[in-house]
Amino acid sequence: MPIPASIARGPSNRTLTLAALLLIMLGLGSVHLLIRDEFADARKLREQAQRIVTTRTHLAELLALHLDAETGVRGFVLTGRDDFLGPYLDAAKRREPIFVALRGDQSQAALSSVDALQRLSDLKLANAAANVRDIRAGNPGGARRRVASGRGRELMDGIKAQVARLDAAEVAALRSLEQASESKRKSVERFVLLLLIGIAALLVAATVLLARSNAQRRAALWETRRGAEQERAMFNGAVDGMLLLDGRGRIVRANPSIERMFGYSAEELRGKSNMFLMAERFTEEQSQAWLARVGRAGIDGAGRRQEFLGQRADGSTFETEVAISRFGEEGDNRFVAAIRDITHRKRAERMKNEFVSTVSHELRTPLTSIGGSLALLAGGAVGQLDEKAARLVTIARNNCERLIRLINDLLDIEKIESGKMSFDMRKLSLGPLIQRTVNANRQFAHDLGVGLEVGLPPWPQCVNGDPDRIEQVLTNLVSNAIKFSPAGESVYVTTAQQGGRVRVEVCDRGSGVPEEFRDRIFSKFAQADSSDTRSRGGTGLGLAIVREIATRQGGSAGFEDREGGGSIFWFELPLLKEQPAIVPPEQCDLPLLLHLDDDLDCLSVVASAFAGRATLVSAGSMEEARKALAGEPGIRGCIVDVAMGSDSGLDLIPELRAAAPDLPVVLFTALDEDYPEAGADAVLVKSKTSLDALVETTMALVTRAARGPR
Repeated sequence: MPIPASIARGPSNRTLTLAALLLIMLGLGSVHLLIRDEFADARKLREQAQRIVTTRTHLAELLALHLDAETGVRGFVLTGRDDFLGPYLDAAKRREPIFVALRGDQSQAALSSVDALQRLSDLKLANAAANVRDIRAGNPGGARRRVASGRGRELMDGIKAQVARLDAAEVAALRSLEQASESKRKSVERFVLLLLIGIAALLVAATVLLARSNAQRRAALWETRRGAEQERAMFNGAVDGMLLLDGRGRIVRANPSIERMFGYSAEELRGKSNMFLMAERFTEEQSQAWLARVGRAGIDGAGRRQEFLGQRADGSTFETEVAISRFGEEGDNRFVAAIRDITHRKRAERMKNEFVSTVSHELRTPLTSIGGSLALLAGGAVGQLDEKAARLVTIARNNCERLIRLINDLLDIEKIESGKMSFDMRKLSLGPLIQRTVNANRQFAHDLGVGLEVGLPPWPQCVNGDPDRIEQVLTNLVSNAIKFSPAGESVYVTTAQQGGRVRVEVCDRGSGVPEEFRDRIFSKFAQADSSDTRSRGGTGLGLAIVREIATRQGGSAGFEDREGGGSIFWFELPLLKEQPAIVPPEQCDLPLLLHLDDDLDCLSVVASAFAGRATLVSAGSMEEARKALAGEPGIRGCIVDVAMGSDSGLDLIPELRAAAPDLPVVLFTALDEDYPEAGADAVLVKSKTSLDALVETTMALVTRAARGPR
């Protein structure tokens, strides 16, 4: 009997199906392995290509550093100006990390090329360093000879050649990688069909991920709603009034505190300008201009704070403080304003100020009488006191003076904070003021066994300030330094110019400022907590007054540690641009010279160089020079700068020759040019001539002119 076909085909179909499934599974496995290998190879190729690109970038950066350094050093050699050394100094710092990176990227065989490149780099920078040292040592000729020898160019050519060899090797490697990548790409194209199966699998995975993403989005939306509810609760529950403003300053939303504070409902305020709540009305343009200066809230608080007079719905007014900040993206700015009723705070401040002022003034009169009476007793007005009585009177008198100082300091600090302290600003020279203040404190220093020394430059340093207030600042600093200096040490008072400012420094050899006290040393009633400090007395207001007075005259105050122990307390003030020609009496027997230069630092340095040889009348402009010539008939010589802003110092020479044909004239200028028609007796270039040479040349001409024609 024949076997039924259905029965015969059954096992065969099952076998084919199983074989097909097995082939599909094997095919998927093969595709998986091929794709994995392909991605691994692609990753390796990408990493190698990135390494090559990085190496070439390092090589290019290294070459640029050396070129910039060479250019900077040449500029320094030619001009002597330190600002040309920036690229050279930068190359010295950045070079080593580049070599480290290059060594990390190179194979063992290529490391010798990197070592050779570094040796050339070391030689190149050493050659540049030698040029810099020669220039700084005043030996420009040595630097120029070294540049002219071509050694630097030879080293630079060697660096370029070595960089080119390394770069060529990297280019060849990159081309090899590109060829390998192309071969791999063709292999990948043959298996694109198999990857379609993977895409189907990815679609399934994408469906799963999409479902998960929807779940996460729903969770994020819930978190956003909860955050918005929290912000709404904070906005509505704030004790301060809160306003949300649009970009034009119109009210979008107001919290209940605003309604309680001003008596308007949120609906009444919506759409109104933020100026609507102010007693003083401002225009829309003024509001926009004010909002344009508002910044974002940050770690330091709100973007802008200001006090203003608010007006309630019933017309009554009250004092407020607003803190307003900007938020949102550029072009869609919004503002949030927090308004606080400060009526009670202002009333408390006024009561405090009135109390301090009243008590201080009421205490001054009886304390003056007490102090005067004690002084009379100590002076023997009622007869000679016995030792015990005299000691008690001295104690009472010292404490009375301490109370008077406290009251005076309290009144001063209150005047400063309330803006009632007036300043009699005038032009003044700091030297005589410093000397007067130091002399006034010499007895105090002598009583404590402390020396008091002054070091001032021979030229005047003039500022625009209130002499009484500056003397008050200096007295506070000097008396503090004396109090905190050990017996046998000295307090040193000096000045230093820094650009357009003059710094007055009071240096002591005390115990210094404790670390925990440094942040609040210039605060009111600030005193170090050590028993040694408190035993020396003081109100804790002196340094606060020092900083406030200095600040209100355009200056600043501070302190720093002194080398070798002690402290340096200082205050700075802006120097007057036009320094008056003031000749100290003790220098009147020296030859009088006129120096014309628009650089204040140059005037000061040159005057210092001539100290003891001649007295310089410093002029910062042509007008000052002409005034000095008219007011000082005894001028024996002139030092003139050519470039005077829009003027030329050469224009002054004909006037000098017309007034005194034999008057020596020296051009001391930064312009390295010939001036055959200028009529000067000598031409010296600032970058090439030392100050000693300037002094000797000028004094030789002055001496020869004094002897007359031979």
